Amino acid sequence: MDQNTKDILDVVNFIKEKMVTKDDLSDLVRPIVQEEVRVIVREEVQAALRPIHSELAHINRRLNVLDEHYKNLKGVTKEIDDIRDRVRDIERHLGLDKKIAA
Repeated sequence: MDQNTKDILDVVNFIKEKMVTKDDLSDLVRPIVQEEVRVIVREEVQAALRPIHSELAHINRRLNVLDEHYKNLKGVTKEIDDIRDRVRDIERHLGLDKKIAA
């Protein structure tokens, strides 16, 4: 083999050693693509959840208003229950708690 052919083979072998393969590119690109997909999915999920969060916040505000308006009602219902208990006690004491068949 003459020197020119040997030099050409050396250069070709050098290029082959240094050449990037499809698998090499895939290994380099895959993590970048995966991260981009993660970012896109995260943004899409957040965008889809935004109206739900807004609606939940609105419901929460309405519940707070209802709670504020009707917090006194809790005490009233307890008083009514206490009065009912007293009425039952009085009925029992007077013997009025027995059911009479109609």
